[in-house]
Amino acid sequence: MKLRLPNFKGSGVVRAYTRSTLYALVLTLASVLLLALVVKYAGISDGAIKPIVQIIKALSVFTGVAAVLRSIEKRAWMHGGILGLIYTVLAFFALSTIDSNFSITGGFFVEAAFALAVGIASAMLLRLRKREI
Repeated sequence: MKLRLPNFKGSGVVRAYTRSTLYALVLTLASVLLLALVVKYAGISDGAIKPIVQIIKALSVFTGVAAVLRSIEKRAWMHGGILGLIYTVLAFFALSTIDSNFSITGGFFVEAAFALAVGIASAMLLRLRKREI
């Protein structure tokens, strides 16, 4: 029995995911670096940093989902969730590289669930908005 893999060349799905994930990651890294400058010079309290980073991540996932949905028409909610999970894994490695801490804890799974939910919700909202226009 021969295993056949789907042909992604014609559909551009892999290209759409790669491009969209990179958009989201670049937005995240730029925003986190900007936040670091603001924290250094404005003196924002440590308690406010984590919620701000979560907002940055949610906006990055939303941006990535918006980019991937330009190329994909069916099952938007599923593609939004997948992009959220891919983004979480890659953002974990990117931000852990900056922080020099590669420990996967329960917080990683909470962030993955958060990104999954944001990805699905973003895709649903973007599809509803597209129908109204």
